[in-house]
Amino acid sequence: MQPPESRRLTGPSLYARVPGAAAELALAPGESFDELHARWLAVLRPMLARLGWARARCFARPYADGTGGALGFTADDDVLYAACDVNDWALATAAGLPAAPEAIAAAQLAAAIAAERRPDVLALLDAAATRGLPGFFDDDGVSIGLGARGRTWPLDAVPQVDAVPWSQLGRIPVVAITGTNGKTTSARLLARMFREAGRSVGNTSTDGIVVDGVMIEEGDCTGPGAARRLLRHPTLEVAVLESARGGLLRRGFVLPWCDAALLTNVSDDHLGEWGIGTVDELAEAKAVIGAIVPPHGHAIVGADSAPLVRVAERFVAKVVWFSLHADAPTVLTHLRSGGEAWYFHDGALVHAVGETRERWLAADAIAIGLHGAAGYNLANAAGAAATAHALGVPRDAIVGALERFDRDGHDNPGRLERHERDGVLYLLDFAHNKDGLRQQRDVVAALRHDRGGRLVVSFGMAGDRSDEALRALGHEIAAMQPNHVVLHDKPDYLRGRTPGEVPAILQQGLLEAGIAADAIEHAADERAAIACARAWARAGDMVAVFAHTERTAVV
Repeated sequence: MQPPESRRLTGPSLYARVPGAAAELALAPGESFDELHARWLAVLRPMLARLGWARARCFARPYADGTGGALGFTADDDVLYAACDVNDWALATAAGLPAAPEAIAAAQLAAAIAAERRPDVLALLDAAATRGLPGFFDDDGVSIGLGARGRTWPLDAVPQVDAVPWSQLGRIPVVAITGTNGKTTSARLLARMFREAGRSVGNTSTDGIVVDGVMIEEGDCTGPGAARRLLRHPTLEVAVLESARGGLLRRGFVLPWCDAALLTNVSDDHLGEWGIGTVDELAEAKAVIGAIVPPHGHAIVGADSAPLVRVAERFVAKVVWFSLHADAPTVLTHLRSGGEAWYFHDGALVHAVGETRERWLAADAIAIGLHGAAGYNLANAAGAAATAHALGVPRDAIVGALERFDRDGHDNPGRLERHERDGVLYLLDFAHNKDGLRQQRDVVAALRHDRGGRLVVSFGMAGDRSDEALRALGHEIAAMQPNHVVLHDKPDYLRGRTPGEVPAILQQGLLEAGIAADAIEHAADERAAIACARAWARAGDMVAVFAHTERTAVV
């Protein structure tokens, strides 16, 4: 086993509903996770008792493929760095790696705990909890309340409990969104619905933090750190938090709860990371946000995703299903028991509760559906509408957003984004897995049908996918029947691969699916690939740029 490196879990995660410390372990051939787990417990529990942490809950998660596992325990918010040190010591001792003797380690760890401990912060958070108010802290300060009803104090100026203006503090609606595909589009569309209703709304996504339609921070903002920054925004009345797999596994969710959780779908993507080897395990990791919604809240779940159907059985919140199909078995069963669902029937979005059916608007009127060509976006629209309705957004605001959001192809940057340049249509979409690319097939076909002309695809992928997965992506691109394909490396995302290795494997998939070798070219990076595509295309053609990270090279 390699020397352990524990990480802080700052919120609800796959391992626990409270903060803690955890380490992901890679076992050497012949090592047994069960044996290591037993030795770890044998040294950890006495140490926890010596440190006054005997009530900590220990957890273990062996990887299904036998290559490793996770070991950790719960701890208070203010001592998570010290908790990581405790876990690292116990793991090193259990594995026979260099580590201090127990007595010496106990003294060192006790000193680390004392140095990190913040009783003033915990007292403030406890006082907030007794008043039903949310609170959290990090290096930027301690916050009580959220958004426009919140306040943050620097860690060197934490107030006494009786000095806090409690009557001015409160909650705002918090929505968490996760899934393999559709997260960002759903978050943006849902935010638009709240804006149509006159609310100040912010959302986090893979592109950044947006408040009231204005980007205030760029970059991948799908983790808890970005969520905390949004939740501290002084005008915020509603928070829509895109919660990606990586952030949930690495740190957990930002709060112990959310008012509503939207789970779009789960499919084969990023398998093999963090010990997640199957789609069902991926669904378990993403289901964290559904599991923390309280009974009076809502979990809005995609009924067309079998893994989500399985995990949703354990949610305590009211489950609202959405589907592209009126006859989806999960939807029909749910409605027979008086439940709520949103689906498409006879060319329209329908809201159903028990035996009641209400037609909301024609599917063709939903702008992001692209007249039915982007069926996956109709599913995103249904999920967003269901979530907005659950949180009390008026019908006219929901319908208005569905009709107007992305009507011109520019409201949803990098997702089904379309631009015309010199007679060439450019399509940008973040499609980067099999399902995402398969969904683009109908979009590409519809756009080509309207224009005629040829198709050139620009595509590259990070090196953390298996050879088999990369070839499968090549097959999906080939199914679009491109006239030309430009493959490229992602130099910042080689993930252990050598330059040119990923494009070569993608090319194997294209060749296997019948694309001619002389229709494929290679470029050093995405900008170079887009330049090649521009040079190849002529008026009337279409350039499709998928899995993009260099959107500005087009727009």
